[in-house]
Amino acid sequence: MKKLFVTITLLVSSLLMGCEVNEIKAEYGNGPKTEVPMGIQGSWMFGQFSMTEYWSQDPATYTGNALQLAIAFKFNDNGTYEQYFTSGSTTSTGQTYQQSVTKGTIEVNASARTITTHAYASKYRRTVNGKVVEDRQLNENEIAKDNIYYYTLDTETNGTRVINLTIEGTNSTLPFQKKF
Repeated sequence: MKKLFVTITLLVSSLLMGCEVNEIKAEYGNGPKTEVPMGIQGSWMFGQFSMTEYWSQDPATYTGNALQLAIAFKFNDNGTYEQYFTSGSTTSTGQTYQQSVTKGTIEVNASARTITTHAYASKYRRTVNGKVVEDRQLNENEIAKDNIYYYTLDTETNGTRVINLTIEGTNSTLPFQKKF
């Protein structure tokens, strides 16, 4: 009886673990991946906003910041990642927001200081004046499949950890702060 119980327990555990692996593959794809070093794991964010503010004709009503932009990465220990993008703009005619979330796999080469992302799926949403005008999965030809980033890790004077990312083919480095 004990052998039967142990056998059934092992079988059920194996099935559950297999389901978990399949769920990860379904959500992030099964592109190339490596384990992500502890120093890179977690959520990192970069953001900018303009100093221009918009107010309605009634000066008591604030309508928004002229431009906002944020990019965030979540690097998971199991070789998967999520990338979040949001931008917003306000003009005298209203507000527009664009957002996307991309999921896929990641390869980290610590000796070359590179991170290669392999996008699997991306969801996009656009709102204009508070109404959703587009909400869909991006088509394969709309997704930048593979991106290579060169990275350095740093700490700001206030103690905040930073990963500086430079996308291959550019000279601009963006400092992403560690969020959690």
